[in-house]
Amino acid sequence: MGAKLSNGKEKMSIIQLANSAFNSNREKNTSANIVKLAAFLVALYIQRHYFPDTKYEYNYSYLDPLAMTNVPKNNCFEPILGFALPNLPKGELPKWEWIIKVVFALVTIVINSYLYKNSGLSPAIANDLQQLETQLDNIGSEFSEVENHESLKNVVKQLVSNLEKIDKDLEIDRQLQELQQQKSAGKSILEIIQDHFQEVDNKVNQIFQENLKYLELTEKEAIADLQEIVKYTAKLAELADGKISQVESAPQSPTLDDYDEQFKLIKKPAISYNFQQDLIFAYLQVAGSNPLVIEQFHTSDSRLPVTAEQYTQIAAKFGVTDSLAAALGDGRLYVADYALLNSLVNGSFISPELVQQKYLATPVALFAVPPVGSQSRSLFPVAISYQKTSISTQWTLFTPLDGESWMTAKNIVEMTDSNYHEVVSHLGRTHLVVEPFIVPTHHLPENHCLRTLLLPHFEGTVLINYGAHAVLVAPGGSVDSLLASSVGGDQALAAKATQSYLFNFNEISFPQTLANRNVTDTTKLPTYPYRDDGLLIWNAIESWVRDYFNIYYSDDLSVQKDTDLQTWALKLVSLQGGRLQNFGDDGQGKIQTKEYLVKAVATVIFTASAQHAAVNFPQKELMMYTPAFPLARYLSAPTNPQDSESFIKGLPSLSQAQSQISTLYLLGSVYYTELGQYSPSAFPENAQLQAALKTFQANLQRAGTTIKERNRQADRLMPYEFLLPSQIPQSINI
Repeated sequence: MGAKLSNGKEKMSIIQLANSAFNSNREKNTSANIVKLAAFLVALYIQRHYFPDTKYEYNYSYLDPLAMTNVPKNNCFEPILGFALPNLPKGELPKWEWIIKVVFALVTIVINSYLYKNSGLSPAIANDLQQLETQLDNIGSEFSEVENHESLKNVVKQLVSNLEKIDKDLEIDRQLQELQQQKSAGKSILEIIQDHFQEVDNKVNQIFQENLKYLELTEKEAIADLQEIVKYTAKLAELADGKISQVESAPQSPTLDDYDEQFKLIKKPAISYNFQQDLIFAYLQVAGSNPLVIEQFHTSDSRLPVTAEQYTQIAAKFGVTDSLAAALGDGRLYVADYALLNSLVNGSFISPELVQQKYLATPVALFAVPPVGSQSRSLFPVAISYQKTSISTQWTLFTPLDGESWMTAKNIVEMTDSNYHEVVSHLGRTHLVVEPFIVPTHHLPENHCLRTLLLPHFEGTVLINYGAHAVLVAPGGSVDSLLASSVGGDQALAAKATQSYLFNFNEISFPQTLANRNVTDTTKLPTYPYRDDGLLIWNAIESWVRDYFNIYYSDDLSVQKDTDLQTWALKLVSLQGGRLQNFGDDGQGKIQTKEYLVKAVATVIFTASAQHAAVNFPQKELMMYTPAFPLARYLSAPTNPQDSESFIKGLPSLSQAQSQISTLYLLGSVYYTELGQYSPSAFPENAQLQAALKTFQANLQRAGTTIKERNRQADRLMPYEFLLPSQIPQSINI
């Protein structure tokens, strides 16, 4: 939808603007889509000043049957943006620092794509890009040190300067000059590109200048800089997508080296060097992207017909002397069961060239811990089993004693685990679990202690959830393209996963989820970084919340008499509200004790901060490497343990892998805010409160020191850094 300007010309929406900048096949233009997102984010920053200070309301059609927050049409800005934005209360949209960090990540993705897709660069361009690679690394490190508006502005200007230099050299690049010899519609390719860029520049300026007059002077400068970043990145993206790429001419049977070549500016994850090792495969169950599935194995399972002789041989392969009976009797066997994904169906990837069938599996994986006294007590894999077909009652068993098929079976587990991670652990049990709490919290009086405590932990969540619903988990979006099932099945499973927590709220505190899976005994499962580091953070958060509420509530009676608090809780359990179940001391929405209030609020804060960090940031550090964490497989699972076909043949194509890198790098690289570091104006001036906050910050600092010491120990096969307090944002904002 467009709008008429005062001079009679039609004003293009940001989305139309981005679309008009790229005239080649949309499905192929990963970089183009990235730039569209960059333009959208800059537009959001402009619009931040216009969001009315209205209250949230629930909306059940958003992702039925979940209670989500309302996203009404915004008549003021829909003509500009082309679609409605969330109607956010003032302060809910993350500040401009967040926008800059996201745009910075988008620029990195486009540069990486350009470097990967283009060979034979002129010396000038090659030198420019090499310098930019170093400078982007420097800018990235500076983000963690930025403490004020001025220093962040300088970082942005440095990026603008770097991109401008590349843009100037592109204009005189020998490769572009050669294109002048190729005629199209009476113009050279170079002339067409230059005309197209000029058109893009004019439209970008038109949109941004229309809004600049409403902004503060300092913010005009920020918008101008961000506009330049989008403009130069758009040019580079079109060049990257317009040339014949290595992806398109890649071999039909790529090797690991071909996947490794996709990492140019973006650093290749360290997991790429050891993901095929059996002990690393097992370690990822307790320190990977989804350390939430493994649970204690209590009895025999017909799906895992491992014999006593097989177990002894498998244990010996890892230098362990053990028996199946002893391991079972000691409680040292653990299982990862993905039966929750049984409702999903095989999806397909549709492109203009072909339709590719995806293959999903729901395996069961068995692991064991060596007995006490063993040289190492690291978890080791015992067996993997899955159904031969989706309707078959027969299961195929694979063990480390098998050949190439064992690697394929492990790869299938990681593919399934990645789908479980994205749909259940990440979207369902962090993003969507937190959102229902935001509505009643904003309905509290502005000076209420609960509102003051929780709002920093909700910053950006509704916006990011809306983006996920409208773009990421929408038909044709990244989830539809990359994950193994259909987008409709994924949406339904995410809703089911969310309800499994919201309908059992009193069972989802961090310690309780560990107890539910019987993984709390450190003598039986000694190495579990997610559990051990998570408890440090949980204890710090719970202590902080207790100290905080001790200031405002003297006893249980004062909690019961707080009518605003009780209204907040009742709204959460109402069928017209959050629709939570098993919430409150009585399970019916009444908060009767201070201790329950502490536990409930600590659960919300932990989920919004530490739990989300534990499942979000591994997307970049681990899951971005497709051979180790394919989001789908394109060959059916082997039905014979003696199958000799390489696991590589079932991996996503190189173009799909490139999309996986772009998507997961963005989602896993934006760190905005830090747990425990509230803004100076977050709380009223109160000596007792400030003392409690300093204690919280000191506890987090001690936890960070402990985690770093643990990461140097031999039982941690790889450092586990996702729960370092310095790496945990306050809220779900990406």
